[in-house]
Amino acid sequence: MKHRIILGSFALVIVLCIHSYWFTKSYDANATTFDHTISAALYEAGDTISGQVVVEKKSANYFYVTSKTAVTSKTVDTLIEKAFAERNIDLDYEIGVYNAADDSLIYVTQKKASESPKDITPVIESDGVQKNFAVMFPTRNNFLIGQSDLWSFAIGLAILLVWIASQWITFRKSASTELNPSIIQLGRCTLDFHNQQLTVGKATFELTYKENQMLKLFFENPNQVLERDIFLKEVWEKDGFFVARSMDVFISRIRKYLQSDASMKIENLRAIGYRLNVRE
Repeated sequence: MKHRIILGSFALVIVLCIHSYWFTKSYDANATTFDHTISAALYEAGDTISGQVVVEKKSANYFYVTSKTAVTSKTVDTLIEKAFAERNIDLDYEIGVYNAADDSLIYVTQKKASESPKDITPVIESDGVQKNFAVMFPTRNNFLIGQSDLWSFAIGLAILLVWIASQWITFRKSASTELNPSIIQLGRCTLDFHNQQLTVGKATFELTYKENQMLKLFFENPNQVLERDIFLKEVWEKDGFFVARSMDVFISRIRKYLQSDASMKIENLRAIGYRLNVRE
């Protein structure tokens, strides 16, 4: 059991390393594609109004377009919407329009992905002020993470963690049983000899003194023949016809306690005794 926990923990580290590597590669690939798509869309929007447009990526989520054209802010807004819609760029963004003379901000608008129209016919209008513009994507990182299939990694990791946790709980229970000599575990059954309790799966039975003594003999000698005389001497401390008949009644009760554990069965060996067969 301890070895399985160690191997499981080692496997967890390996899986984490592999997934981290591939997630990073996937994220970087998606980021490169995203940047290329955004640049192409902004070049298209800028080319419509200027023959010398320059697109610069200032930061991970911020693109600045130098166009120096005297168009209205609404025209810039509409051209960007059209270019993004044609490329199915479906995430929130903000547009800032700057005065090309002193780089002062003269117009800001926010666009939600759900608000982007699909059919746009831009009208080129001029107001005599040369402008540049910029686009920022506040949700870029969340968008790229979603594109990188992080959920499959998270689910796989959760399954592995649950498995390791279950193995650790089983190991702790097993260790606790080994440290307590009054507890004997066999199959799905646990006999608490000190408290006279038998647990089979999720069911717990309160035992009489004789049931407890008989089960102790069975659990300490699995798959071994126990003669009737052993039970008579160690549990009843006497023999006789009526005592033997009483023992058969107790055996019948114990069989009922164990019936929900298919791996355990008490076998009656005629004229000899009993054997608790335990199947691995």
